Amino acid sequence: MSHEIEADFVSDYYNEAVQCQKCTSFQSRGGDGFCGEANSEVPPTGHCDFFQSKD
Repeated sequence: MSHEIEADFVSDYYNEAVQCQKCTSFQSRGGDGFCGEANSEVPPTGHCDFFQSKD
């Protein structure tokens, strides 16, 4: 993550409402998930402490 403090990341998070795919930092790239905050690939079902809802 670009923050000085690392965020806890879970690759298969149970709560669909706050998974990576619903975060403002998530981008879909050819079926793969990418996190702009972490600047790395992430699974759509992941979650971290820096989650910000698109809604």
